[in-house]
Amino acid sequence: MTNIHQIEPPRASEVAMTLIRKTILQRFSNKSIVSGLWLRDYANTPLFPNCFLHVLPVKEYPYFKYYMKGIALVTVGEAGLWMQGTTEERIQYSLDFEEKSGGKNTADWSVLSRLETELLAEYRKYFPYTVRGIVNYRFTLNEQQAVIGHLNKKYIDGLK
Repeated sequence: MTNIHQIEPPRASEVAMTLIRKTILQRFSNKSIVSGLWLRDYANTPLFPNCFLHVLPVKEYPYFKYYMKGIALVTVGEAGLWMQGTTEERIQYSLDFEEKSGGKNTADWSVLSRLETELLAEYRKYFPYTVRGIVNYRFTLNEQQAVIGHLNKKYIDGLK
């Protein structure tokens, strides 16, 4: 039995990601943007957070971790293919998916590719590599919050 003082409270980053996920779920249908498959099977399971794909890898683009436009709803398998799969594997997934649906549905990876291109341009614009002559500039938490807060507000307002 654990005592109340032994329970670890959630970290601020976990709370922020939970709020972002709930906002995304309220704004969008609970379908994969790649295949259109419903994500109901994953709801209330430990796999559900994996349905929220960071289109740009967080390790390489850490400042966009909390940018809602950079998080897409996909199935767990599609997230794995996007992050670790090859182009050939994605094409094979699309062909298999279309075959299983009898030609009714397709898996369109170009949606994520276009979003990735947009996000890369935005990342370079708002978080440049060189700032005021300083190469490999590290943005402060306040600078990050100001930019991401502005971008998220602009993104949410654009959805209305």
